[in-house]
Amino acid sequence: MRIIGGKWKGSILWHLKEGPVRFNDLTRMLGGASKKMVNQRLKEMEAQGLLVRTVLNDRPIAVSYTITEFGRSSLAILEQLKYWAEKHDI
Repeated sequence: MRIIGGKWKGSILWHLKEGPVRFNDLTRMLGGASKKMVNQRLKEMEAQGLLVRTVLNDRPIAVSYTITEFGRSSLAILEQLKYWAEKHDI
Protein backbone atom coordinates (compact mmCIF):
# COMPACT_ATOMS: atom_id res chain seq x y z
CA MET A 1 0.00 0.00 0.00
CA ARG A 2 2.98 2.30 0.54
CA ILE A 3 3.70 2.21 -3.19
CA ILE A 4 0.27 2.16 -4.87
CA GLY A 5 -1.71 3.65 -2.00
CA GLY A 6 -2.35 7.33 -1.76
CA LYS A 7 -4.71 9.61 -3.53
CA TRP A 8 -4.75 9.38 -7.35
CA LYS A 9 -2.02 6.72 -7.75
CA GLY A 10 -4.43 3.87 -8.49
CA SER A 11 -6.40 6.02 -10.91
CA ILE A 12 -3.25 7.12 -12.70
CA LEU A 13 -2.09 3.52 -13.15
CA TRP A 14 -5.56 2.54 -14.35
CA HIS A 15 -5.56 5.23 -17.04
CA LEU A 16 -2.08 4.25 -18.23
CA LYS A 17 -2.93 0.57 -18.73
CA GLU A 18 -3.95 1.02 -22.38
CA GLY A 19 -0.80 2.85 -23.43
CA PRO A 20 1.09 6.14 -23.16
CA VAL A 21 -0.89 9.19 -22.07
CA ARG A 22 0.13 12.83 -22.29
CA PHE A 23 0.13 14.93 -19.12
CA ASN A 24 -2.78 17.22 -20.02
CA ASP A 25 -4.91 14.28 -21.20
CA LEU A 26 -4.21 12.43 -17.95
CA THR A 27 -5.17 15.50 -15.91
CA ARG A 28 -8.48 15.70 -17.78
CA MET A 29 -9.13 11.98 -17.25
CA LEU A 30 -8.67 12.37 -13.50
CA GLY A 31 -11.23 15.14 -13.23
CA GLY A 32 -10.95 16.43 -9.65
CA ALA A 33 -7.16 16.43 -9.38
CA SER A 34 -5.22 19.64 -9.85
CA LYS A 35 -2.29 19.75 -12.28
CA LYS A 36 0.02 20.33 -9.32
CA MET A 37 -1.26 17.21 -7.55
CA VAL A 38 -1.03 15.07 -10.69
CA ASN A 39 2.51 16.29 -11.33
CA GLN A 40 3.52 15.49 -7.75
CA ARG A 41 2.05 11.97 -7.91
CA LEU A 42 3.67 11.30 -11.30
CA LYS A 43 7.09 12.28 -9.95
CA GLU A 44 6.63 9.96 -6.96
CA MET A 45 5.50 7.11 -9.18
CA GLU A 46 8.39 7.62 -11.59
CA ALA A 47 10.84 7.49 -8.67
CA GLN A 48 9.20 4.25 -7.49
CA GLY A 49 9.54 2.68 -10.94
CA LEU A 50 5.79 2.45 -11.63
CA LEU A 51 5.92 4.56 -14.78
CA VAL A 52 8.29 6.19 -17.26
CA ARG A 53 8.23 9.83 -18.33
CA THR A 54 9.07 10.58 -21.97
CA VAL A 55 9.70 14.10 -23.29
CA LEU A 56 8.00 14.46 -26.68
CA ASN A 57 8.80 18.13 -27.41
CA ASP A 58 10.99 20.75 -25.78
CA ARG A 59 9.10 23.83 -26.98
CA PRO A 60 6.36 23.82 -25.97
CA ILE A 61 7.13 21.10 -23.45
CA ALA A 62 5.10 17.96 -24.04
CA VAL A 63 5.52 14.75 -22.06
CA SER A 64 3.82 11.38 -21.96
CA TYR A 65 3.75 8.68 -19.32
CA THR A 66 3.88 4.92 -19.80
CA ILE A 67 3.30 2.23 -17.21
CA THR A 68 6.26 -0.07 -16.52
CA GLU A 69 6.08 -3.85 -16.06
CA PHE A 70 6.39 -3.24 -12.32
CA GLY A 71 3.46 -0.82 -12.48
CA ARG A 72 1.49 -3.21 -14.68
CA SER A 73 1.87 -5.92 -12.04
CA SER A 74 -0.25 -3.78 -9.67
CA LEU A 75 -3.22 -3.74 -12.07
CA ALA A 76 -4.44 -7.14 -10.85
CA ILE A 77 -4.70 -5.72 -7.32
CA LEU A 78 -6.52 -2.64 -8.60
CA GLU A 79 -8.92 -4.85 -10.57
CA GLN A 80 -9.73 -6.78 -7.39
CA LEU A 81 -10.31 -3.51 -5.49
CA LYS A 82 -12.63 -2.34 -8.27
CA TYR A 83 -14.58 -5.60 -8.12
CA TRP A 84 -14.82 -5.40 -4.31
CA ALA A 85 -16.05 -1.77 -4.43
CA GLU A 86 -18.66 -2.55 -7.08
CA LYS A 87 -19.85 -5.63 -5.20
CA HIS A 88 -20.43 -3.57 -2.07
CA ASP A 89 -21.75 -0.45 -3.83
CA ILE A 90 -18.91 1.68 -2.53
